[in-house]
Amino acid sequence: MLRSHTFMVADSSSQLEGLSALIMQAPSWRRSVLLICLFGGAIELMLLLAGIRQSELVAYTGILVFTVPALFAAAVTGPLVRWGGNDITPDWSALIALGGCIATILITFSPVLLLATDLVVLFFAASMGIVFFLRILLLGAIVDHHLRHILLPALTQTAIASLFGYLLLGDAFALFVIPLHIFFGLAAWAFIWILERPMKQALGLSPLGFANAFMAHMIYGSTALEDFFRQMGDGVTVIFGTLLFRRKGRDMMTVTAPNLHPGPLGEIGGSALPRLLTESLNGRALVFHGMATHDFNPVSASEVETIAASIRDVQTGNPDWHATATHARRYQAGSVSVLAQAFGDTIFIAATRSPDITDDVEYAVGLAIIEEGKRWFRHVVLADAHNSFIDLPPPVLLGSRIGEDYREAAALACETLAGEPQYPYSVGFSQRDLPFTHEEGFGDLGVMAMVTVVENRETVWLVFDGNNLHVGIREELRDLLMQECEKCEECEISTSDTHVVNMASGKNPVGWKVPLALFLPFVREAVDSAREDAAPAECAGGTAHCADVVVFGSQRITQLAGIVTGSVGIVWPVALIITLFAFVSTGVVYFLLS
Repeated sequence: MLRSHTFMVADSSSQLEGLSALIMQAPSWRRSVLLICLFGGAIELMLLLAGIRQSELVAYTGILVFTVPALFAAAVTGPLVRWGGNDITPDWSALIALGGCIATILITFSPVLLLATDLVVLFFAASMGIVFFLRILLLGAIVDHHLRHILLPALTQTAIASLFGYLLLGDAFALFVIPLHIFFGLAAWAFIWILERPMKQALGLSPLGFANAFMAHMIYGSTALEDFFRQMGDGVTVIFGTLLFRRKGRDMMTVTAPNLHPGPLGEIGGSALPRLLTESLNGRALVFHGMATHDFNPVSASEVETIAASIRDVQTGNPDWHATATHARRYQAGSVSVLAQAFGDTIFIAATRSPDITDDVEYAVGLAIIEEGKRWFRHVVLADAHNSFIDLPPPVLLGSRIGEDYREAAALACETLAGEPQYPYSVGFSQRDLPFTHEEGFGDLGVMAMVTVVENRETVWLVFDGNNLHVGIREELRDLLMQECEKCEECEISTSDTHVVNMASGKNPVGWKVPLALFLPFVREAVDSAREDAAPAECAGGTAHCADVVVFGSQRITQLAGIVTGSVGIVWPVALIITLFAFVSTGVVYFLLS
């Protein structure tokens, strides 16, 4: 049963990652307009070479019925959409018009391939209905899922093409093309109704409304998508540990690992959680990745303030301060390695499976470790180092073999360090911005370092503001840092798992697009600066109980992925059936009118 459940989660994670294949960016409108002109010109040239020049009007058929309607649609779709209270970029207007132009050409001249040139006019009329159908669907997905707001913008291209078709071909053409528009408009409505039913029944949400909000995020950076997430969300209580460090003459620093997931992508939801939490704590925080999967994505950035408030409660709650710490020690259980260090009655643990590939560890695993650790320590701060990635693996679940490795390694660390002697210590912090972009895998916080010094022996804790490390980077960087400093007895390289670096895909680890050699100097600067900042310190631990944080909820993200991918799977069969029905209906009407 456990293996079956693990397979289900892995498959759902793959479905979620696969949704990125549905995402595209519109090219510049200038490129689309150029292609529209080239296609129309090419058709015109072929007609001239074929000797079709019965009149001046016919001589410009390629331009009149293909180029002019597409250019008109590219120009007026935006104003019409804005008149309806929505928005669309010139790039998307031109791209949709280009798609309509290409579809019209391919459908119109498809009979030529079968040497049935007498059917060209019939297929040209048919292309009007099909392009109208496609424009409704595209504008419904990109702009607004309410047909009343997109019907007129969708009609622009085929209305102008039909007008020229009427001028060229007479009343018979109009007699056929008008019913085509009516029935394909009804077909689009039926198609949208069928497509939306699964998600509306399961989640009470409109998938095209979701697509509208998603495209608004992709194009304009809109946060409207968070409204959908909130409708899907559940309120949860999150428990996690926090360390407070105070040093004479310096500001208090917070080290924390909230058990929330910084997702889903871009700037929406809790994707920027590490940066937002750091800013909310006045920039004096080092935020590690906690134990959480996409089920624990905050539905909006505002939820991060709830986390910050719970940490401030720890700061103002008269915590017990301790001026001693153990040496940092590494412990192993199965495939999991943890680096742990105790500060008074609080233990800090960073867990990794590197070089084995690992992504997220579910909250239940982290909570079990925290509760068990309280047998030996009053507070447990548990971080997922999140530092070895090449492809998307399934999350680590409670009760799985890997989940047990995490629990056993952490328990061994707690039990052993509880009996270790503690000594006065120093701690230093630093943060360095990096000259790399989100697209290159680096978040806004760059790289952060904490150096602890016990009996003149150093431990380096490094955190990249990114979503995982490319496989092998952790080992290479760790070896370099330890070789370059004789006093360094241990080192761990972590990432914050920020999803601001994931605009369309979960695959963008640190070190994948930018090689280590390019960002290594900045890492050295951060570590050296933390060493210079080191000063004798006192530490107080705290366990935050953060209630009513609204997150996606149990399996909501995978449920959403399953519904969307399932809906995509029925698109072609449903579209084919509806298209055939539209043709048959139009043919019947045309026969009766004739």
